[in-house]
Amino acid sequence: MADKLKEPPVITNHRRKPVCILQTGFYFDDERWDRIWQPFEEKGEALSDDDLRELFPDEPALAPRSR
Repeated sequence: MADKLKEPPVITNHRRKPVCILQTGFYFDDERWDRIWQPFEEKGEALSDDDLRELFPDEPALAPRSR
């Protein structure tokens, strides 16, 4: 089911290894999952916020927040 996330979940693979943590408000669907999975497989470890920003530069939920 595609939708904006209401809380930041840890996305894991079938072995419960963390793939990434998606921010609240991130629009998540099967197409985006596929875009996340390939770099995770190549990197061999969880994707960082910077990795996700590179994959989805126009995603408002990933915009750096001012403190």
